[in-house]
Amino acid sequence: MAEPSRRQIRKSLTTNFNPGPAYFKQRSILRATQALHVPGWLRDGRVRRPVFILGAPRSGTTLLYRILRIHPQLAHWRPSEAHEVWELDYHPALRGWESNVLTAQDVTEEAAARIRRSFGLVAGKTRRFIDKTPRNTLRVAFMDAVFPDAQYVFLKRDGRENVNSLINAWRSPRYRVYRLPEPHAIPGVDPAWWKFVLYPGWSDDANGPLEVVCAKQWAVSNEFALDGGEKVGRDRWIEVRYEDLVDAPVDEVGRILERLELPYAAAVRGRAAAMATTPVNTVTPPERGKWKRENPDEVERILPLIESVMVRMGYAP
Repeated sequence: MAEPSRRQIRKSLTTNFNPGPAYFKQRSILRATQALHVPGWLRDGRVRRPVFILGAPRSGTTLLYRILRIHPQLAHWRPSEAHEVWELDYHPALRGWESNVLTAQDVTEEAAARIRRSFGLVAGKTRRFIDKTPRNTLRVAFMDAVFPDAQYVFLKRDGRENVNSLINAWRSPRYRVYRLPEPHAIPGVDPAWWKFVLYPGWSDDANGPLEVVCAKQWAVSNEFALDGGEKVGRDRWIEVRYEDLVDAPVDEVGRILERLELPYAAAVRGRAAAMATTPVNTVTPPERGKWKRENPDEVERILPLIESVMVRMGYAP
């Protein structure tokens, strides 16, 4: 199969397969913002202390991102995640469909300059850029080579709950990420599409079972993130438990902003306070211990696959 063109890659990574007026409005704002900031970029050409939210897919990163990105001192890609920027030169189709893993050795001067320019034109000279994507858990070393002064917010979640959510999401019609060159054979899901992260060795699990794929997506994402965080250092690495964020959102968001050296803006505080009544990006309503009711057998079977990572993250298996 021939490699896709850059235009095809960019289109496939916008993650919106049925764009409507709201989508095109956000894209227009994005392009207008970038155009406005061209003169400043030509004079300065810097992206100052960007903020990157990391976490396994379905760990609550979208929830946290939607709270933080409204901060008046932060700017974000529109309408949502910047996959088209991160993967334009690094789409799996260009790399033999191996995985989403990128290291510092994968950085090229051209790609790094393009990524910095894309984000810098959004943030301008007065704001910091914020982005989130679970795929970036596998790219911390790459990201830190491109943005050596970045700060990272790593969101952790109990593996049993997280895997349960991944199973539900795979079975839903949403969250399509990559149309594979050859269909997979994971039972009970659309064979044409891979959802969420491509972990190393994913093709060995192309026949399923689904719970193993989800367990490995969770475990590998968190292992890579934790390894990356150790190299980044504690001064630029902020860890947050999803459970703490849900139980005390105002306090946890305040702690994150303090570490980011940002004031607690009223709009951010209000959105954090409203979190309990406005669930974000859910397949089924939030509920502690939901895995025992929804997918108990599947989660029980994969506990050996996630136990060591849960212990490393501070969760008792």
